[in-house]
Amino acid sequence: MNKVSRDLLIVQVALVLLLSPIRVWGQDRDAKIVEGAKQEAKLVFWGTDLARIMAPVLNAFQKKYPFVQPEYWRAGSEQVVEKELSEARAGRHNFDYSSVDIDTYLETRKAGLMKKYDWPNTKRWDSKYKDPGGYAVARNILQTVIGYNTDLVPAAEAPKTWEDVLDPKWKGALSQDKDGYDWVLMLWSAWGKEKAISYLNRVAKNNPVLGEGSSSRTEMLAAGAFKIDLRLNLNQIRERQKKGAPLQWVRSNPILEKGTFMFIAARAPHPNAALLFADWLTSPEVQQIYSDIKGQISPDPTIKGGSAEMAEALKGLNRVFVPLEMGKHTSEAEQIYKQIFWK
Repeated sequence: MNKVSRDLLIVQVALVLLLSPIRVWGQDRDAKIVEGAKQEAKLVFWGTDLARIMAPVLNAFQKKYPFVQPEYWRAGSEQVVEKELSEARAGRHNFDYSSVDIDTYLETRKAGLMKKYDWPNTKRWDSKYKDPGGYAVARNILQTVIGYNTDLVPAAEAPKTWEDVLDPKWKGALSQDKDGYDWVLMLWSAWGKEKAISYLNRVAKNNPVLGEGSSSRTEMLAAGAFKIDLRLNLNQIRERQKKGAPLQWVRSNPILEKGTFMFIAARAPHPNAALLFADWLTSPEVQQIYSDIKGQISPDPTIKGGSAEMAEALKGLNRVFVPLEMGKHTSEAEQIYKQIFWK
């Protein structure tokens, strides 16, 4: 054996000896979490995803870990946070895992409801999809777009830009979210505060009707209740397009994006089950399942399927992701929105 080969062998042996304790520690940690989850036998998840979306995800979790019974409660982000804060003030800690939108994120973190964690499966994720303090990670990347009914809006007249929907011909034909505070944050992030406020004031001149929830408004748009909606979830439009709904979306500049962030409860009643679920849900295998069900882009860059299909649909467009720190402007965004549209 020559000197180079001998030195290389020494380095390889040293690396094995160095990494072996880390590998053993990781295996030991995983075994302890599994054993703890067996004893707890339950996982309580309060989230914002529709039950039909979460059902196959939770079924897959229970199939892999049959000793843990998942319990899912769903509501809007504001309602979820209100329940969490209310119960915490009363000294009750009844959930293990949760998810919140950007406009309620900082309130939840400041209340001490989030557990700090290293999220080992997210090392390759872009930093913008993770809380820098380790309190939460994005479960998906959601695009919000202008959508329109193709039966009511001919292609030649369809809006192509943000400015097009300001045309007076659309007065009374528009709808948008009643509680669009996150929309203010996204526009603010993309354009700056002044331009965002100016644009919203101009939108208000066309008297948009305020409705509840992206899912229900997408159904109403498809049914012809309105010609255009200004803030719909792109994945929901694409899902209905595949079923033949007369819907199309505007490839505007920019395309607004946000993340829904998930976290482990700081005082989870089933802490090991919560850790087990967090590691499982952020694994590439499950991110693939979740992305295929949702038809949304995963924060994991290795994911294909539904995530890749959405990325292809957005190819060439300027996508702007609203950063977590914009959440500090939530109260102001709420005031801006209400002053402009809740008159």
